[in-house]
Amino acid sequence: MYAFFRRLVCGFAGIFLAAALPLSAQDITLRSADGTVEVSGTLLDYDGEFFRIDTRFGEMTLNALGLSCIGLACPDPGQFAADITLSGNDTAISGLLPGLIEAFGFSRGMTTLRQDHGRAGWTYFISDAARVPLARLQASAAVSGRAIGDIIADRADIAITTRLPAEPELELARTASAGDLASPYRRQVLAIDALVFIVSPLNPVRALSLEDIAAIYSGRISNWADLGGIDAPIALYRRQAGSELAGAFAAAVFPDGPPAPMPGRAFRNDRDLSDTLARDPFGLGYTGFAGVRNARALALRGACGIRMPVTMFNLQAGDYPLTRYYYVLRPARRLPVFARSFLTWLDSDAAQLAIADLGFVGQDLHRLTLADQPERIANAIRNAGEDVELPALQGLVTTLGAAERLSATLRFDDNSTNMDARSERNIRLLADMLELGEFDGREIIIAGFSDGEGSATGNRRISRARAEQVQAALSAAASRADLSKIRFRTIGLGEVSPLACDDTPEGRRINRRVEIWLR
Repeated sequence: MYAFFRRLVCGFAGIFLAAALPLSAQDITLRSADGTVEVSGTLLDYDGEFFRIDTRFGEMTLNALGLSCIGLACPDPGQFAADITLSGNDTAISGLLPGLIEAFGFSRGMTTLRQDHGRAGWTYFISDAARVPLARLQASAAVSGRAIGDIIADRADIAITTRLPAEPELELARTASAGDLASPYRRQVLAIDALVFIVSPLNPVRALSLEDIAAIYSGRISNWADLGGIDAPIALYRRQAGSELAGAFAAAVFPDGPPAPMPGRAFRNDRDLSDTLARDPFGLGYTGFAGVRNARALALRGACGIRMPVTMFNLQAGDYPLTRYYYVLRPARRLPVFARSFLTWLDSDAAQLAIADLGFVGQDLHRLTLADQPERIANAIRNAGEDVELPALQGLVTTLGAAERLSATLRFDDNSTNMDARSERNIRLLADMLELGEFDGREIIIAGFSDGEGSATGNRRISRARAEQVQAALSAAASRADLSKIRFRTIGLGEVSPLACDDTPEGRRINRRVEIWLR
């Protein structure tokens, strides 16, 4: 869907202006230098590198190198640069992508000029060091379903979503020649986020359960004293209806449908909500992780007593129950070289640092010792069932006590042996580190854990099998690593260390995991 713009040089401060010049739907002929190859059709797009034309044989993408273009619609390569359209989540469009585009441009010696369109989005004009235009990026905020529909319908080149496409959307994409959007080549994790419940730093309450929050927003609990707080009415804050975060809140707290109308003061963005609530000692609201700012995030408490605090490590590990991801989706057609370079850069260490600087959670690895997780031992003891005896708990401490846990945690799709999208990236990241020798001379403990369903013996067997599957995947991905310099150990610890209560499907999913520990 990328059209192109012609550069016009403006004398004022040397800044260029850009005006869109959509390509006419006219026939062109592409001919090789020796005249042996000739293709005619309607010009759809040209990005300075490739022609995309509609021929009688179907849509074709041809490298412009060595081809001459004949026809009134033929573009002038020296006068055009790529026009790239993005559609996606409002928080990512307004708070994350601008900083990443500017960081990418700075790293390449480019100039970035931003033009804001209010809540509708923005436009970035990108030029090289010689002020020659390279690309124009136009972004508009849209819920995930709309953004996915935009790349299927060729209205956008890149979608930023908080969920992966559903099966009907995947089928539409295949029918529309947008490709297999379920393929790892069509998607990548941009950043990590979470639905976070916040209060003022002056509020003494430290944790709530989802049941507590549902009771509060439905009016069954209206005073902080009922939750161990001060005797004062609860003031409610929420995101504006129609936002993706409001939808995530409703899905998590009211799976059978939220009350209508939803109570509370509504805000258009996380920043305003958080800053207002931080000054209200009786307030309760919700934001994304980057929106916490000067407020304080509440830990989530399960029915079994397990508390999960909101930390960067817990989000990276996927241990926090309401963790969400920002995904980048792209269609099967070839994107302009600028877009491809930018998407590749998003996986770099520099991009992860920029993501963290912007207040979001990147995918770089962090480490944590067992001593840094005192609640984990307490939870293991508190929730030990009849099948979990003292030797099993002692084995956990003995095996992992002197080791460091990496935030790269592996989980599997429901009822499947396939790793989820986040885990696929973790495998690639760990494999890169293996190939660079970063773990040479260390012992890597690959520890499998299970939920509490079934027998302890069966759970240990299943968790060990998943740990062995992860080791096999790591060894295969790190084909250039000298694995003789590393000691691998796979263990299955079963249900011995739950991170969430087993009374919900989400809690059981969190507990079914494979952790990576270094010693």
